[in-house]
Amino acid sequence: MTEPATEGKGLFGRAVAGASDRMLDFVDPDVVLEHIDVNALLERVDVNALLDRVDVDALLERADVNALMERVDIDALMDRVDVPLIVERAGIPEIVAESTSHLGGSALDLFRRPIVGLDEIIFRVLNGLLRRDPDEFPKGPDELVAWVDGREEQVSDGLKTGRYAGPLTRLLAIAADTVIVGFLFTLIAGGFTLLVQFFAPDFSLPSNKGVWYAVAITIWALLYYWTSVAVFGKTIGKMILGVRVVTADGSVVVSGRRAFIRALTYPLSFIVFGIGLLGAVFGRERRTWHDHFAGTTVVYDWGSRSAAMPTPLAQFLERRGADV
Repeated sequence: MTEPATEGKGLFGRAVAGASDRMLDFVDPDVVLEHIDVNALLERVDVNALLDRVDVDALLERADVNALMERVDIDALMDRVDVPLIVERAGIPEIVAESTSHLGGSALDLFRRPIVGLDEIIFRVLNGLLRRDPDEFPKGPDELVAWVDGREEQVSDGLKTGRYAGPLTRLLAIAADTVIVGFLFTLIAGGFTLLVQFFAPDFSLPSNKGVWYAVAITIWALLYYWTSVAVFGKTIGKMILGVRVVTADGSVVVSGRRAFIRALTYPLSFIVFGIGLLGAVFGRERRTWHDHFAGTTVVYDWGSRSAAMPTPLAQFLERRGADV
């Protein structure tokens, strides 16, 4: 009794399968796909459930990674990759430049910070001996201080970019520039002498060579101080010590005329036993004679970093502030 029923189901199944095959011969799959809402179908698919049923370990075991890598054309792949564009969009040049800048700046900061602290001690002690309150002196040109404060975080117990530079920093910058002027002049004079000997071996300077060298180095020093301040706002020595020249009202752009007057009157501050430099210690705006002639002053310029004093010096000044 069971065999006919089983056999009947088998015949029916074969008939349905045969009819389905014949129907597919007449149905256009493209027409069927046009009537299928793919988005609705995908919404009903549980992707997480599908992924849970995938045996990733078994799949990786069956994958021949070496064979896959052998079929990959690395050279062709790299040719299609725009490496410069990727580097540029990733901001790598800016990162390298900023890191290099901060590294160099941090190294200079180790040298500058103790000097800044000593600047403040000298300024406070010497003015305290004259019974003048250093805290009543302006910190820097009003416009420049306001501009800097609007762009930097406040720093307690320290000095910042835009504040008047102290006497020790300025003196060391002068010393550094003096050495640099002499060194560069020696190189230029030596190079000029070699050129003269090569192209005009019979040429010789007059007997009073000392006068000619004095005139030449004076002109060179004038050009050095003039062009450095007019173009960069600072000389090499000032750059090393972290200071720059600005106008008395705080404008960071010093005109070529002011820079020339400053360079021309520079020696006047030294002629009478350096009296012209005392303004950097006792003047309210810390201006020397050549600063007054040119309408300029000198301020700290540490970029975006603060010229804060080292902690021991700051604590010392806090303890001594009321006494000096």
